Amino acid sequence: MAKVLIVEDSESQAAIISSIVESAGHEAILCPDLKRGISQTVMSVEPDIVLLDLVLLDEDGKPLQDGFQMCREIKRVSNNQIGVIVVSAKGDEESAQWAIMQGADAFLQKPFVVEELIEVMNEVLQVK
Repeated sequence: MAKVLIVEDSESQAAIISSIVESAGHEAILCPDLKRGISQTVMSVEPDIVLLDLVLLDEDGKPLQDGFQMCREIKRVSNNQIGVIVVSAKGDEESAQWAIMQGADAFLQKPFVVEELIEVMNEVLQVK
C-alpha cells in the first residue's frame, strides 16, 4: 500500500480522488494546509506519490500556490524519490509538456477516467 498525498484546492475533487486512491488499495492523505509550504508537508507525510493540481486557489479565488513550482520543490526535497502526477483541468499540450519538464512523472487532464488514474498511479509507483 502506497501513501498518496493529494494536493487539491477543491474539497469535492479531493474527496473523489481520495476515494479512488483508497479503492485502489492505497492510503489517501489530503494536503492539510495549502498555505503551508509543500516542503514541510512532504517531509512530515513522506508520501510515495503526490497527486498535484496545477491551479490552487484560496477561498476568495485568488492564486495560492503555483503547481509547477510545487512540483519542482517536491522533486528537490525528495531527491526525486517521490512520484508526482499532475492532475489538472489545464489540458493543453503546453501545460502537459511544461509539467513533465518541471519533474512530473505523469500528467492527467480533468475530468479523467477512474481506471486511467489508477493505471498511471501504478505505473509511477513501479518506477519509484
